[in-house]
Amino acid sequence: MGKEGCVVAERKVRVGLIGAGFAARFHFNSYKMLPFVEVVAVADIVKEYAENFARERGIPDAYDDYRYILDRKDIDLVDVVTPNHAHKQPVIDAAEAGKPVVVVEKPLTGYFGEDIPDENVLVGEAVSKKDMYAKAVKNAQEMVEACKRSGTKLGYAENFCYAPAIQKALRLLDAANAIVLYMRGEEAHSGSHSPFAMVWRTSGGGALLRLGAHPLGAMLFVKRREGIRRFGKPIRPVAVTAQVANLTKVQGFAEKPKHYLVTAWKDVENWGALIVEFEDGSVGVLTAHDTCLGGIYNVMEFFADNCRVICNINPNNPCIAYAPEAHIFESEYIAEKLETKAGWSFPSINEDFMNGYPQELEDFARCVLEPERQPLSDGELGLDVVRVTYAAYWSAEEGRRISLAEADATAGLQ
Repeated sequence: MGKEGCVVAERKVRVGLIGAGFAARFHFNSYKMLPFVEVVAVADIVKEYAENFARERGIPDAYDDYRYILDRKDIDLVDVVTPNHAHKQPVIDAAEAGKPVVVVEKPLTGYFGEDIPDENVLVGEAVSKKDMYAKAVKNAQEMVEACKRSGTKLGYAENFCYAPAIQKALRLLDAANAIVLYMRGEEAHSGSHSPFAMVWRTSGGGALLRLGAHPLGAMLFVKRREGIRRFGKPIRPVAVTAQVANLTKVQGFAEKPKHYLVTAWKDVENWGALIVEFEDGSVGVLTAHDTCLGGIYNVMEFFADNCRVICNINPNNPCIAYAPEAHIFESEYIAEKLETKAGWSFPSINEDFMNGYPQELEDFARCVLEPERQPLSDGELGLDVVRVTYAAYWSAEEGRRISLAEADATAGLQ
């Protein structure tokens, strides 16, 4: 370590990306900000995608099979940025290949109807959420256990844990020796651009998993840190109550001549809300939905015994702009999921930084160079996100509170 905690790297951390889609792009951009990291290979099942991604970014090697990355002894960190349904096996394979650090995008995993061979079956409608809970949690446990067996550090890419606003909130809560009583969080926008998000078989759920994983991960992370400060161990979630809906099916919506929201959802929800209870008696409430115009909306709020902290991750307002017509700002990026550049807007100064992307990847890369370092956001956090979210789906389906201990026992999980 150098001055002020900066890494003095004797060599570069060499990264291989598995996946060449949306998440791969912002992960690569973040790695480029780290002088001690080099992305040396990318793999995608469609080799053309991998080759195009590599050529556009100066990455030396492109493959159509991620095992070529795992076979390379010179690659230290494997970053799994595939669609949700394709997270599990590359992580397990990378761990078994002895890679020092494996990173996986959120959510860690889920249930995708992998035991239903007929791909025409709408998994989200055909399988009970109680059964999904057991299978999703088992998938997550297998990933975490594979990394433990091999000594691989599993970095769970939950950027909310690294966002500057959340990190400042943590320091404030620590300084106050605060007891967090109630947390509130939300992630929302006008709908996913990805076809994988429209069906359960590839997404593992709807808005509650795809978007809600962010504020939920932050809540679990904050209570984990508080528990270590107060009791020497994390404060864990114990129960969930939830509701879900598809709000673009509200009466009259379909008849509107123009829609500004994504409407292509099949067997997944586009709105969800949950209440998570913790073992110390505190609670967190989150909403996640695809019915929000005006750009992506990411907020967290912490109500403690002696302070209150609000985190406006997106939008934030160090820069405010106005244009009477959209073409005026045509050549300049404003903000994620913004429908128009006309009118007042909140241009992001450095969106990736405010979201915590480079900070999370720096943490994971440092775990390669520092043998004793463990990721701030790890596989255990990702596992708890899966447990709480699928318990929430179970709660919404049966209309009752779900105890996680009961859920694990019913599912035959340890």
